[in-house]
Amino acid sequence: MGRVKKIEIKEDTSELLKLIRGEKRPLVQARLQALYLYKSGQAQDYGSIGQQLGYERHTVGKWFQQYRQQGLAACQALEMGQKSGSIISGQALAELKEKLNHATEYFTSYKQIHQWLVKEHNIQLSYEHVHRFVRYYLDAKLKVVRKSNLKKDAVKEEKFKKK
Repeated sequence: MGRVKKIEIKEDTSELLKLIRGEKRPLVQARLQALYLYKSGQAQDYGSIGQQLGYERHTVGKWFQQYRQQGLAACQALEMGQKSGSIISGQALAELKEKLNHATEYFTSYKQIHQWLVKEHNIQLSYEHVHRFVRYYLDAKLKVVRKSNLKKDAVKEEKFKKK
């Protein structure tokens, strides 16, 4: 079960504990904790270390591989990837905002928005991305016409409105 290859951890357990307590970033803290668990003999394989820390054994294995190849400094460094953003921008974003705020021509579903982006702007995104972007980034709620009762009396409705 994903046994840790014989690895020599240069730091002693007291030094690792001091680093863990001083670390504020949870991911780095978990990486240091994994090294501590192995060094102190509390766990000897990726599975049990991962189980104690709440991470997959493959992830723990990558941490140990990183430590083996690059040392402790690499475990403490978090790679900052490129900022994720939406590819809905520029003209497409302006038109989408306009259509969302339009009084008569509006979207009634996220599926409609998804299809409109593909048809009009050739933007291929997942439905989930479109929903998340429109609902949470643009903070828009879709306008849905409420159904009207078929049996309602139009005359009574007009009298009610005039009061």
